[in-house]
Amino acid sequence: MRDLTGGITQVEVPGATVREVIAGLESRYPGVQDRLVEDGRLRPNITVIVDGATAQKRLREPVGEHSEIHFLPAISGGTG
Repeated sequence: MRDLTGGITQVEVPGATVREVIAGLESRYPGVQDRLVEDGRLRPNITVIVDGATAQKRLREPVGEHSEIHFLPAISGGTG
């Protein structure tokens, strides 16, 4: 998503949930939400890490004022 942020790799936005953080990112960097959310749900190929742990509640995952959130492409295993 660096192409949407002008190369910035770390930003701060307010929000109490992952969904609110994405909304904050979208207001600053239009297009972010389309890359992360589809039909009101986190895209299936995206994994969210909040403070070092996989966000089990996905978009509803609570975040703190100083939480660190990472959006990663989901990695799937293969054979062999």
